[in-house]
Amino acid sequence: MNAPLNAARLVERLSTVVGIPVVPYDEDGAVDRDLTVALTERLIRNGVTALTPNGNTGEFYALSPDERRQVLTCVLSARESATTIIAGVGLNLETAIADARFARDSGADAIMVHQPVLPYLAADGWVEYNTRVAAAVPDIGVLPYLTHRAVTGTHITRLVERAPNVVGLKYSAPDPVVFATTRAQAPEGLLWIAGLAESYAPAYWQAGARAFTSGLVNLAPAVSLELLTALRRGDYGAAGRVWARIRHFEELRARDASANNVSVVKEAMHQLGLCRREVRPPSHPLPDALAREVTASMAPWRSAVPEAAGETGVAEVAGERAA
Repeated sequence: MNAPLNAARLVERLSTVVGIPVVPYDEDGAVDRDLTVALTERLIRNGVTALTPNGNTGEFYALSPDERRQVLTCVLSARESATTIIAGVGLNLETAIADARFARDSGADAIMVHQPVLPYLAADGWVEYNTRVAAAVPDIGVLPYLTHRAVTGTHITRLVERAPNVVGLKYSAPDPVVFATTRAQAPEGLLWIAGLAESYAPAYWQAGARAFTSGLVNLAPAVSLELLTALRRGDYGAAGRVWARIRHFEELRARDASANNVSVVKEAMHQLGLCRREVRPPSHPLPDALAREVTASMAPWRSAVPEAAGETGVAEVAGERAA
């Protein structure tokens, strides 16, 4: 059973790099559970303390309900005492509530509620959706995932009044000015997570974000943590230098309306021997020309990949566990 929610303590633990793990598949296309555990252990071993299984980089929408629970269970099995787990939930309201309760009962610290994907989203409907999910799990933290500019700070205020376990938001509207305005209108004390990863982290940090999500951590956790350290120090020169090193890689992920967001990460992981490159439709593996561009984009930070320093590869660790 979960302890009573300590919102301030949870916000403190979440004020960091929030890693979004990929989901590796085996040769038959099923979730590779042993490798999921090994990749999670690799993230934790290299300093990542907050993880969101079943996020977008984890192909949330391509997984079956049972697979989502498998992934969450695998990640939870690898956690350490300092690890904070924020389980991704979403889809229709009934499914989101069921997955939220499963996450709570399995030991997750919080849930991240995916932006509803219905084509007709009313801001008031967004408030109601998140209120009802939050009410189903009052003893854990809730972080809505917001990508829609129509949802203002006024709507967020209404949500927090109705759902006091909403401790923050993953904010992913690609507009720093709108972000700053929305945050100024919303209640104090919320944690704002820059949800567009390292690319937007410096700009959003200056407007009040105190955490950012990352898919890059699946490859080089030290680079993302270096950016976090620079931002915490207020050293925007150092943050800019990290940003410049990863710019090409993150641009590949964002290109063509993020069509290859996950594919770029998995291609890079495949090249490093961490997992297979396969993704599920509607994502698609990269063509050869783009795969070569991924190789080039890794050059400025490839030396920061743990395996480059001689760490045992996760494939070997997963193999030992399976044996």
